[in-house]
Amino acid sequence: MTLDKDQHLRKLFYDPQFPDVDLTGKVMKKLYAEQKKKERFFVKYKVSLLVVAGMLLTVSSGFAAVKYGILKNEQGEVVYQVKPLKEAPPQPKYSEEDIKRIGMSRDLADELLPDGSAAIFYIVPHNPTRQTDTRFKPAVFTDASALRTKLAGKQVTIFDSLKENYKFQSASVFFKPVTDVNPPSPEEKAATVEKLRKQAEESNKDYAMMPMELSDELLHLRFTYKQGENQIAVTIVDYGVGKDIPTSYWDEKLNFEQEKIVVKGIEMLYTEWNEGGGRDIRWVHELPGGGHKYEYLIESNAKEISKEDLINIAESYLK
Repeated sequence: MTLDKDQHLRKLFYDPQFPDVDLTGKVMKKLYAEQKKKERFFVKYKVSLLVVAGMLLTVSSGFAAVKYGILKNEQGEVVYQVKPLKEAPPQPKYSEEDIKRIGMSRDLADELLPDGSAAIFYIVPHNPTRQTDTRFKPAVFTDASALRTKLAGKQVTIFDSLKENYKFQSASVFFKPVTDVNPPSPEEKAATVEKLRKQAEESNKDYAMMPMELSDELLHLRFTYKQGENQIAVTIVDYGVGKDIPTSYWDEKLNFEQEKIVVKGIEMLYTEWNEGGGRDIRWVHELPGGGHKYEYLIESNAKEISKEDLINIAESYLK
């Protein structure tokens, strides 16, 4: 999967370097790869796709195939849909100066920010309009119990193991920056820009940064389970409450087979990828009462993990 690192997305992968779209599934793979360059899990998913509050699916043969999948809840309401990439909304266009500035702030964040932190960066060169970039890194956990404690009050499920012999390995958790939860006024933004500009000037550096907090509002998290060299990855995306339908836009060139299945009354999309192997299953969990939505995606490229295994794992999350 390829994805311009200078794009920006909000509800799913809230990182200002991505455009104002949501990315799920295969897109997440690339985002995590960008956040953690050492990660090489599921490299076969190097494809182009975009997601709004949401994938283009093309299916050649097999299964009870669906071309553009739609998932509905028990009330018959659409909770997730797939559309062709050509129907994706227009993305922002960046100038060469923008691209260079954004690249610099991204690299500085990779170098300077510890896990689970955020900062506003002001870049001196390539910045004629005096823009700032908000950067952050996910919190990283290697203990499932500690992760559950951190997410106390969130309606997400974290198991110590899957299929008994796949043990929890690590998790990356993305939270919204406080400036997204409580956006600053134009006057406050201008004051921040001027403060950072002066800071860069006085320090004789080509950048300045101001640490900021991350809120406790979840964007998404991804955690892996491992047995030997084999892995199972689970991604949970917090869509929150709203009328927008999570929609994914997938490139027509993707080579896979997909079918809709029903597990304990819940519609799910099961996908097998023909290039490089691998399979995944996804569904949307709605909390009773408020319409709060979470998307679950479980995937593995381990040959020993079958379609039935993924269905059984998904079923365990429904209990």
